[in-house]
Amino acid sequence: MQTYTEIEKQTKEIYIEQHKAYLKDKELFDRFYQDAVDPARYLLQKEFFKGIDVLDAGCGNTAYFEKAMHDLGAQSVTCLDIGKEWQPVLKSALNSLGIQEGFVSMVAGSVTEIPLESESFDLVCSNGVIMHLNGLEEAEKAVAEMARVTKKGGKLYLYVGVSKPGIVDRYIVPSLRKAYFEDKEFKHLIDTIKPDEIQSDLQDVFDSAANNDATISKSDACEIIKLITLDTTTFLQNMLQVPIQQGPLLGFDWVCNILDKNGFSQIQRIPNKYWSRKDIRKFLAPFHFKSENRLSKIFYGDGHLKIIATKLK
Repeated sequence: MQTYTEIEKQTKEIYIEQHKAYLKDKELFDRFYQDAVDPARYLLQKEFFKGIDVLDAGCGNTAYFEKAMHDLGAQSVTCLDIGKEWQPVLKSALNSLGIQEGFVSMVAGSVTEIPLESESFDLVCSNGVIMHLNGLEEAEKAVAEMARVTKKGGKLYLYVGVSKPGIVDRYIVPSLRKAYFEDKEFKHLIDTIKPDEIQSDLQDVFDSAANNDATISKSDACEIIKLITLDTTTFLQNMLQVPIQQGPLLGFDWVCNILDKNGFSQIQRIPNKYWSRKDIRKFLAPFHFKSENRLSKIFYGDGHLKIIATKLK
């Protein structure tokens, strides 16, 4: 019987709740699904996915990745995450998406000690998991475990962390996280945040502003307020609630070294894509995409790091 660290258990509990938003908000689900079902996300051809066995290491309960692999023609997806509380939620989501019984199997286990046989999968994917483990040693162990269960000639896809982070990830996010863990009112706001309540608060503020400043348009304010959605509030929770965020420590050199030690070659960084959003972050998406821009470099560095690598035959 596997045991889990307190950090793993806390993180899982948080994500079970956060991931339910993907099933409530079709736009949020579709945005991630459309990315996951695009072979270019993995720098692979569509033909690669036909009949393959896939491991979703740290799967959560969003279901978009499982649907994407199903629609790309994979033979099976094994979903791995700690405990079993997430399994009924994911099963219900898969049923609602029309994913037939037998395509997905669910396994309780940690990415640092994967309870599966070596060289079992043609494609192993881990999407933003190792950045929430407790330290670099655990992150390295997780990558080694994912490497072990990848078939020779198979592929490993990792959303690793933040490469060459800018001031957002070095200063702004850590400050907000510090406030979340130390300020009770702010923590309560984030833990209970609801889009309609935030919209109401903002409406009150903007109404007051418009009554005192004729240059402020109530109609313009309404357009801004509508850009606060479930996608926005889920993002805030995702950024702040997890106990560990070590993404800025997991750069390109770090992951290349770990993958090389575990028998991988053809290590490629996946280029940034334009994330078209419908909430307030639509105004930040261009900065994430155009990473060579002076302001983008200062604020975001060279962006989040996603890697595809091949296990040597």
